[in-house]
Amino acid sequence: MAKFSVPNAQDRDEAERVWKSTRKFMEEQGHVTSGRRIRKIKYTHNGKGCADEIGGTDRYGRETVLVILEAESVYLCCTANRGVLRGEPILVGKRFDTFAEEFEPDEQ
Repeated sequence: MAKFSVPNAQDRDEAERVWKSTRKFMEEQGHVTSGRRIRKIKYTHNGKGCADEIGGTDRYGRETVLVILEAESVYLCCTANRGVLRGEPILVGKRFDTFAEEFEPDEQ
């Protein structure tokens, strides 16, 4: 398992701020999110196996995935222009063939 991170964040505090502000932005758009820290999701899109991972490229091959949030029926795959700084996230339905991997838990 990997430790929590956000690409290009200078340190843990900045990563935390980006994650929290993205979560707040998504909630302003009507997506109630859980507190799960998702590192990677695997799913099927248009019959093709896909995986979105923090630090990897989105399924369209355009932008780096910065944050993945969990809502009630979907995962929100957020890039700079799709959910972090502006715009709508890439939606990934929660189905029987959708799997999420979390970052390792914080040490208390």
